Amino acid sequence: MELIKLNVGASPIWEKAGWHTLDHKVREQSQHSFGGDAAAIPVPDLSCETVFCSHMFEHIPHTRLEEILLEFNRVLNPDGVLRVLLPDLKKVAEAYVNSDTEFFREAKDEDESLRTDLGFGGMFMNFIVSPGQDTALMNRGLNQFIAGYAHLYSYDFEMMKILLERTGFGDVRKMEFCQSSYPDYEEPLHVKGLEPVWENFNQAFYKKHNLVHRYDDKSGHYEITFKVTGFDRDPLTSLIV
Repeated sequence: MELIKLNVGASPIWEKAGWHTLDHKVREQSQHSFGGDAAAIPVPDLSCETVFCSHMFEHIPHTRLEEILLEFNRVLNPDGVLRVLLPDLKKVAEAYVNSDTEFFREAKDEDESLRTDLGFGGMFMNFIVSPGQDTALMNRGLNQFIAGYAHLYSYDFEMMKILLERTGFGDVRKMEFCQSSYPDYEEPLHVKGLEPVWENFNQAFYKKHNLVHRYDDKSGHYEITFKVTGFDRDPLTSLIV
């Protein structure tokens, strides 16, 4: 049996040849793209050579995270590779304590949904938890809520290492952006058809490349004219494990 490469929480606009995707909201079910729960992945035991999960854990109640990590462990082959990205609690906390204006300026450029109207404390808390904003999560699929809306919890490397080892993973390491022994992960997230380099996905980026990415309040749907591919994103604020 050919082992599976699986992107969990990929979003409907992500695709890459040779990869399967699992997301809570898919436009069309297919052999390689299916909807479902990260705690009940519809593939056999030990059937995946790698699982990739980017900026999903912060949107999950922390009481469920071990359940999901156990599921990742179930589907991964014993020699498989798990790669996880999420906001780095330590980076953001240090920036808050040090009143690091440049960090938060760059973080805002990296993610325009970051609130800035309540100063450093407001920006720090927006990374950690944003209760009351889960209406956006429910009503606006895709990435509108990512990194700014409906954050439920946050982790640093020590926390993730403990949780991963507790759920059966070994050789847990903190990685640099696009650094991996697994060649696929050397490719950053980018728009298909453009050069495979990371650029912040913000309004200036969409305008520069003549891309449409907007939410229609009347229809309740996104209008998006592009697909994305690749993996690591948001190098300033991300923890990569």
